[in-house]
Amino acid sequence: MVKVRHQPLFNRRYLLILIWILPIVILVLHRSGQTQSPLDQLSWQNDSGYLLPNTEPGYRLTLILPSTNALSDEGWVQDQAVERALRTRLDAAQTWLDQQQWRADLHRSGSYLALRLRMQAQPKPVQQQQLLSLLAPLPALDWPALTRRLRAERYLQSQPAEDRLLAAFGQQLEPSSDIGTAYSRLWQPPHRWILVGDVEIPEQTTSPSQADRYDRSGWQSGELLIPDTGSSRLDTGWQLIAQSIPAPTNGVELARQRLSAELVSHLLARTLAANADYRWLWQPLVSGGYHGLLLHNWPDDPSAMGEQLARHLDQALLDTTRDTLLQQLARIEQESPGQWLDLVALYRLPLDSHKAFRDTLTTLNLAQARQLLRDTLRPAQSLLIRFDTAGH
Repeated sequence: MVKVRHQPLFNRRYLLILIWILPIVILVLHRSGQTQSPLDQLSWQNDSGYLLPNTEPGYRLTLILPSTNALSDEGWVQDQAVERALRTRLDAAQTWLDQQQWRADLHRSGSYLALRLRMQAQPKPVQQQQLLSLLAPLPALDWPALTRRLRAERYLQSQPAEDRLLAAFGQQLEPSSDIGTAYSRLWQPPHRWILVGDVEIPEQTTSPSQADRYDRSGWQSGELLIPDTGSSRLDTGWQLIAQSIPAPTNGVELARQRLSAELVSHLLARTLAANADYRWLWQPLVSGGYHGLLLHNWPDDPSAMGEQLARHLDQALLDTTRDTLLQQLARIEQESPGQWLDLVALYRLPLDSHKAFRDTLTTLNLAQARQLLRDTLRPAQSLLIRFDTAGH
């Protein structure tokens, strides 16, 4: 009887090879399955700013102009006056724009103004500098009359108690300056340009230098009592606890701030009573933003809110919130990368900030997320503002 010798399908040598090769194959397949982001082609040049190749006809040039906080009455007036000054200068520059065959539109966002220009030929750095020189001087308007009109408009808009609290916080956060100073601040370098079109990617791409962070050493935490005007329409049951936050300088910081704000929003809705009256605020700004919580007839000490929310965070909510933000980023990357470019230029973020944003969200664990919440509205860094109702 013939004996058949059974041989193994793989000998030891093949198995050793597979151990080394399979991880490489898996990595290659994983990367090949990922959709390349248009933002991966983002580059930087000192003269032109951020550059993003695009196959659509023509060019889109954007100048991002950071806003300051407009919470206080004077801050709001200053913010509106600055925009009025810029629109006046744009009207005066229309002849020059027509000569360049450029079309300009000014758009307002929550934390910046965006001057968006369209043209057929690629703009030259010298043209960008000429435009800056046309827009930078403060126009000759009747500023006292405009200021009086804006103050009257602000007074009519800001009577609710919540607005009074926010105005008091805005004064502590960033004192307002005169209109001339505020307008000139728009044109201080570094200038925040974005150019999209048929542009060449430089062989050696470098990232822009980071913008200087505003000095927040003067920020005072604690408790502030503001006068009760005695008006029967002023609901003094409101209080505000708020905190100054620095401007993000990279995708990691931006992701952590964004995730923290979303988690707080979800946890407040989950943990507070169904009839609780509150408003959660989050506003990042180049000059230093803020987040805060307006509470109505709140019986407990709000200074421990961050710690309370951290205890209620679970893995399911973290995963759901994370996935939503990742889906939003993917949609922006593929459908409207201009939204991300505005943020990149506003904060002068590194070129790969979209990757750092994604990686930070993907890898952040439950313990780290809870720590983000504990750092939100931390008593030692927050300001609690109430109405002074003594004697009423």
